[in-house]
Amino acid sequence: MNREEECQNAIHEAWDKAMNTKDRIKRLKKVVDEYTEFKSPLSDLAVTYIDIGDKTNAIRTYQKIVDLKDKFVDVWDNQLGKAYLYTGDYDMAIKTIEGFCGHDYSIGLYLAFAYIKKREKKKFKDQFDKWIAEDLEKSFDYYKYKKVVQLLFNEKESAFIEKSWAQYNKKYSNMEPYQLYCALYKQYHNEMNIDIEDDDSEILPKFNKTKFEELSSEYLYLDRKLMFIDEDYIDREKDIERWQELQDLIFANSIY
Repeated sequence: MNREEECQNAIHEAWDKAMNTKDRIKRLKKVVDEYTEFKSPLSDLAVTYIDIGDKTNAIRTYQKIVDLKDKFVDVWDNQLGKAYLYTGDYDMAIKTIEGFCGHDYSIGLYLAFAYIKKREKKKFKDQFDKWIAEDLEKSFDYYKYKKVVQLLFNEKESAFIEKSWAQYNKKYSNMEPYQLYCALYKQYHNEMNIDIEDDDSEILPKFNKTKFEELSSEYLYLDRKLMFIDEDYIDREKDIERWQELQDLIFANSIY
C-alpha cells in the first residue's frame, strides 16, 4: 500500500470511527500531521469545521491549503477554488474554478458564490440558473448549503441567495408531480445523450400518469410505514423489498 492509499484509509477511518465531531477533528488533525504531502486531510478538516459553524478554523484550514498548494503531491482545482473563496481571494477562486474539468456536484454553485462576493449579481444569476438546470433536484437542496452560506456571507447576501433559491423551490414544489417526474426523466435522457428525435417531446416517460400515481401512492405508503412503524413488525423485510423495487421502478434512470 502506497502513502496516498494509506492517507485515504486514515481519512476514512477518522470519519467512520469518530464518536462525535470533536473526535473527528482530533483524528483528522493526526492525519494532517502524518501525511503532510497530501491536501485531502486538510480539506476534510475544513469541511468538518464548516459542519459545526467554526468560521475561524475553517478559514484558517483553507488558508493552509492555499499556502501549501505548491508542496502538495496533487491539488484539484475544485478544492483549491473553494479554498480561495473561503480565504477571500475571489478573483483566484473564479479563475481556478472556471479551469476545473472534473466532476464536482457543487462546484458550479461555488462559482456563483464567488460572483456574489464580487458583487456581480447578473453573473451570479446566470451561473446559478445554469447550475440548477443541470439537475432540477438542486432546487430542493438549500438546506445542504445553509451553513456554507451563513459562514461565507453577510445577512444581506444570505437573504439574496435564499430568495434566489426559493424561487426555484417554489416552482418545482408547486409543479404537478407527474409533470415533475416527466421533466426529470427527460433531463436524465438528455444528460445520457440518448439518441432521440430533434423534437424533445419524443422523450416519453416510463409510465403514463395513472400508473405513475398508482406506484407513487404505494411507494409513499411504504416509505412512511417503514419510517414510523416498529422495526420488528412481521412484514418488514417484505415491505423493504417492495419499497426498493418501487424506488427502482419509479426513480431509476430518471432521478438517481
